[in-house]
Amino acid sequence: GDQASPSKELDFDEMAEDEGDEDEEVGTEVFDDVAREIQKDFSALRSGDASWLMWRLIDVCVDDMTPILSAFRARLQWFAAHIAKYRATSDGDVEKKLMWTRVELDWLQRKVRPMVRVVKHLIHDKSIEPDVTRYLEDVEDHLETFIEEISRSMGVCDSLRDQVRSFRDREQQGVLYVLALVTTMTTPLQLLTGMYGMNWIRDDGKPVLPGFGPLERDRGYLLFWGLGLTVVFSLYCSFRFVL
Repeated sequence: GDQASPSKELDFDEMAEDEGDEDEEVGTEVFDDVAREIQKDFSALRSGDASWLMWRLIDVCVDDMTPILSAFRARLQWFAAHIAKYRATSDGDVEKKLMWTRVELDWLQRKVRPMVRVVKHLIHDKSIEPDVTRYLEDVEDHLETFIEEISRSMGVCDSLRDQVRSFRDREQQGVLYVLALVTTMTTPLQLLTGMYGMNWIRDDGKPVLPGFGPLERDRGYLLFWGLGLTVVFSLYCSFRFVL
């Protein structure tokens, strides 16, 4: 009743073995081409010595790093398009993500550099055949190009971060410009308000503003807004067309 049948237990064991085989295949699939080359008759790997196999393994590892760099390029292209579209209003985490991308690129570069030293040591090894040495020199060129591309990608990260900061600084400068403009344009009205509130009185008891005459209801109101708006418009023109 409650006990599992032996067949089910066997099926479970087979599934576990299949999963283990799949994991092994995923980890070693990059070397499948090398295994097929070894199985071919008269192939260089089969007819050559261990140095040929060593070169092929290194070459496969170097070629397998190309998709990693392509992924970083695609990420940077997305960042560039995002920043160009949204400018200063872009996601606040973009700058942080760019920083982490640069850290990852720097980590990758530090991991690849020792491979260059190893390949150079093998190139100068006299016990390795000259034909293999030439192939190793090609691998060295690929590694140097890979490191240069990483350095360029790191430079792109720095450039995009500077671009984000530039957009945000420009936006802040625009806000400060508007605040300064509004403050300056309202200053004449505040000055006139203070002058109107000084309560100057003529001998006959009527309010007067020195230099502007009596402050009758209709005349004083028009004088305040007419003079105030004229000064404000002059300041606006100065900010807009002169400064």
